[in-house]
Amino acid sequence: MSLRRIRFNTHSIVFNWLISYISVLLVPIVVSAFIYTATWHVVESEVNRANESLLRQMEQAIDGNLSGIERLSVEMALSKRLAGFIGTAKPLTDNDYYDIVSIAADLRLYQLANDYIEQIYVYYKNSDTVISTRERIDSRGLFDRIRERDDMSYEQWQTFFNKRYIQEYAPVTLRENGEAVKAVMYAKSILLDNPEQPGAVILFMIKNSKLLESISSANQTSVAVLDKDNRLIASTGIEQLPDFLAQAKFTGTNGLFYAGQAEQEVAVSYTTSEKTGWKYVSMIPAEMFDEKMKYVKKLIYISLTVSLLVGGLVTFLFLRRNYNPIHTLIRSLSTKSGITFEKGSNEYGYLQAALNNTLDEKEKAGQRLEQHRDAIRSHFLQDLLKGRIEPKVPLHELFQSHNIRLLTSEFAVLLFHIDHHGKFHASDFIEPQKVKLVHFIIMNVAEEVAGSRHQAMTTEIDGQQACIINFNEEYEAGQLNRIAEQVKSFVADHYHIHLTVAISRVHQGLGGISTAYQESLAALEYRLVKERGEIIRYEDLPGAGTVRGSNRYFYPVHMEQQLINFIKTGDYENSRAAVDEIVETNIADATLSVPLAKCLMFDLIITMLKTLDEISSSDKRDFIDMMNPVDRLTACQTINEMREQIGAVLQQVCASIQDDRKQGHNQLSQQVMAYVKEHYSSENLNITMIGEAFRLTPPYLSKQFKAQTGEALLEYISRTRIEEAKRLLADQSSPIAEIARKVGYSDINTFNRLFKKYEGITPGKYKSIL
Repeated sequence: MSLRRIRFNTHSIVFNWLISYISVLLVPIVVSAFIYTATWHVVESEVNRANESLLRQMEQAIDGNLSGIERLSVEMALSKRLAGFIGTAKPLTDNDYYDIVSIAADLRLYQLANDYIEQIYVYYKNSDTVISTRERIDSRGLFDRIRERDDMSYEQWQTFFNKRYIQEYAPVTLRENGEAVKAVMYAKSILLDNPEQPGAVILFMIKNSKLLESISSANQTSVAVLDKDNRLIASTGIEQLPDFLAQAKFTGTNGLFYAGQAEQEVAVSYTTSEKTGWKYVSMIPAEMFDEKMKYVKKLIYISLTVSLLVGGLVTFLFLRRNYNPIHTLIRSLSTKSGITFEKGSNEYGYLQAALNNTLDEKEKAGQRLEQHRDAIRSHFLQDLLKGRIEPKVPLHELFQSHNIRLLTSEFAVLLFHIDHHGKFHASDFIEPQKVKLVHFIIMNVAEEVAGSRHQAMTTEIDGQQACIINFNEEYEAGQLNRIAEQVKSFVADHYHIHLTVAISRVHQGLGGISTAYQESLAALEYRLVKERGEIIRYEDLPGAGTVRGSNRYFYPVHMEQQLINFIKTGDYENSRAAVDEIVETNIADATLSVPLAKCLMFDLIITMLKTLDEISSSDKRDFIDMMNPVDRLTACQTINEMREQIGAVLQQVCASIQDDRKQGHNQLSQQVMAYVKEHYSSENLNITMIGEAFRLTPPYLSKQFKAQTGEALLEYISRTRIEEAKRLLADQSSPIAEIARKVGYSDINTFNRLFKKYEGITPGKYKSIL
């Protein structure tokens, strides 16, 4: 095949193949990039590991020395000689000067104990005296020697020492003998027993050179130490904190990032001390990594060049080989089918379109045939249910044409009524689609369940789903109930669809199908008396099957009068119980017909209306009209729904009657409060005493008081006594014990405990505050 026969337009499969092969060629490029990146990370990781090891050694050395200084500061803060000078004030006496000499001698000993320390100062605020190992100066002299910045004022410097308690490090400049030296200052306050007295601060000076003397950094490597506030403590190789270190790029306790410094990128490794929170930073020029990667780059470029040359040749050969059978197939198909292959089209698209066209025509023909078959079969089953059988056509031919094979001459009919559409109730389907889908599910489930042992035929008739069951020779009693229960359970578990199922009796012959349908319709109507979602058998209806009933109607005059009396008193619980008893008595044995069940419910509503007319004015009749109980009953579909509506109306009526009777019933709590305020000073005042005064039992009295006020009676008694005690405590001349007796507490400890419970402080503290 020549190269000219290959179609290189963008829609051709050749173009797609070319893109695929080029994508395969990109694999070595991606792999090479991955190898280069991985190699870079390995080199970077090794260098970072070496830097981190250096930083860890520096961290351990510095943290160990700083720990020694902090321990020394604790020892000095406990020194009686240093603490004894805190209370000294100006002017100083001879004894004071003698103490200064002794303190300076002690400081020299402390300095000798740790060669890490350059100088020790003790600043006494009360006498404005600063003592070092060599001399005594004041705070101004200390300011001239030690400060964090050259532009810092004395007032700003003094703010640092005015803190209540100091224990921190700070970078400073130490000026001694005319030289300015970078140093680190550790300040610690000496604690006092009297918090109001000015204290003292111990200052340790550590030169940066001494701090970093244990560091041995490599060539072109700079090291810096930053405190918790990102201030430069000490460094080698840099004089001031670079901008990229001052911008808070430290996101963890350790890590590595890149930043620019004087037009040169550097790799910054850092670690953080768990003890001091200081950051130890190492900075290496990034070009050191590039030098180690030059050889790797050269190998990768050679491998990429070879991959592209060989891959291009292989791509061209495979394009020619793979396109030849596709070209032959298209030429053959276009010749035999008459479908022309347009120039510039996609070969696969052409093949798929031709194949889809053939399959679509076949599927449409099958669908049209199947639609007509289902409609004819459904019409035939509806005629069977209604008894309209065409006499001109033999029945066995009709059954054969609809692929129905009868097993026996025994038939029964199940009707399914949808009480709730389950998952499809709030779905996005429009109403006709939702109904059709639910009907389809129910009929398929019924055919599957019943058809496992019998012949099942389903259809939709008058808005209901009917299932005609033709039994086999192994029919047993109770099978219809099991079939109905399985269908209900399946659709409820999988689709949350709730059904009521009506079951006819078993009849002989094809003519019995219409009789069975009428029986199932009658059973479905009895759904008003039964609960929704039940299985209703025709033979269980009053006057049918095995149940012997008399359609008795039970609502005697004495029960109606009893219900009226309960409603008049607003007793909802007994009223609801009486209604439930009447309803249960009538429907317990399933002897009440549907018309009589409706009459019973409306009689109960009439009883409520008569009661309201006897005890209420026209506004109550307007109230019952607003509730509209008759329309609410008419909208119900079952007896239980009617019973719930009657209960809801009954509850509103009883609540309205009780509201009218509650006026003036809350006077007991007011009388009890007045009694407590009058007798709070009595030690015997308690719930029992109050109950005897009002001739009520203590539990009843406590319950009524809590219900009317929302507060426990004992809590109210205690709170009243404490309020009176607060008033008496304002009189400074009265002892606390006497005040406790005046408010009814013979035990001073009990009084103190309750006073602190309600006020948060003791009576003595309260009195001192006043």
